[in-house]
Amino acid sequence: MPRRPAPRSIARQAPGRRRGGGGNAYNHPALHYQKPKGLKRVQLWVSLAAACALAFGLWSFVWYAAQAWVKAEVINWVGEQRRHGAEVSYESLETAGFPSAITVTMAAPKYKGQMFTRSVQWSADALRVTAKPWSPWNFTVDAAGRHNFALPDEGKSWRGDIQALSAQADLGELWPESLDLTLKGLALQGSTKMTMQSLRIKAEHDPTTQRGGTGLDLQVSGLGLDVPGALPEPLSSFIDVLELDTRVTGSVVPGLLEKSLPGWQESGGEVELDRLKFRSGPIALAAGGKVSLTKEMQPQGQAMAKVQGLFQVLEILRAKGVMSDAEMVVATMGLSAMSKRPKDGGAPEINVAVKIEDGTLSLGPLKVMKMPTIDWGFIPPALKPPPKPKVEPKPKFGPGPPVF
Repeated sequence: MPRRPAPRSIARQAPGRRRGGGGNAYNHPALHYQKPKGLKRVQLWVSLAAACALAFGLWSFVWYAAQAWVKAEVINWVGEQRRHGAEVSYESLETAGFPSAITVTMAAPKYKGQMFTRSVQWSADALRVTAKPWSPWNFTVDAAGRHNFALPDEGKSWRGDIQALSAQADLGELWPESLDLTLKGLALQGSTKMTMQSLRIKAEHDPTTQRGGTGLDLQVSGLGLDVPGALPEPLSSFIDVLELDTRVTGSVVPGLLEKSLPGWQESGGEVELDRLKFRSGPIALAAGGKVSLTKEMQPQGQAMAKVQGLFQVLEILRAKGVMSDAEMVVATMGLSAMSKRPKDGGAPEINVAVKIEDGTLSLGPLKVMKMPTIDWGFIPPALKPPPKPKVEPKPKFGPGPPVF
């Protein structure tokens, strides 16, 4: 029998070769299919549209959640003011701004209550609160337009326009924890005339601070301020320049002055003037120092100051009856020896240590005048008479039944 040839091993077959013929086993057209360019464009646009729709949906969710949070914070703050006795009202509260910044507009807002220990009334045409969706806890308040402001306990009121009024704030329970207020072009008429060219106030408040800590960090800068009552009566009400950088240590909490001021004094509170630059009429002042209150709620402290126009101020104080003629003569003679006239021929300058102790104002070694007593509108705890001790009534025993 003839021998049959052994079958070739599959492993020995040429790779990619079909048995019994030529051609590539992996050369199927499906493996080399190329999508048409038109189809690629359609799929790309569909993918982009789906991605944009997803991103828009996520952003819409974030924006509406953030605006609900901002609106709730405004409403909660209004409720907190009402719980502390203030009267707060508005005609409507509307939200707008999608899809960019969140804007909550309060129409015709009104406030009546205690503000910085004084009873005030305020109203405006509108108040707008704006915030970024990615940081809704940082507010910017805009209230440019017409304002009405009154101090009812003092019988004073003002009405007028403000060109620009904006504030960035982190709301606290009653006072903002941080505040950056900018005001320009204020012109109010009423009981007196009140104008401000520009004013900026930056503050950081920590209501939990106790003895030794900084409860309030305050920076103020202003130009062209005409605010009646802002300065002691002998001086002019117009402030040309004001720059203040100060820290208030101790417990600084909102509330009635009768409670908050003694509490601040008892916690060792001090006003630390890191920098004060001031000009009003003939007087210009640059100073730094510390001021606190005695147990009788009267100021005490010391500072180093550079003063121009001091002799004009002394003359104003004498003319107003704050200083006697004898005090005026002694102060003028003593301060003349310490004054220096600038080389450019300006007003005389005095570098002097200022001290208030035991109700007396001293400039250098000179005791200039007795300080007027400040009436805060309440009796300080140190001056209140001690409460009368309670006299327990003597027990009255009536006749009882015999024991034996």
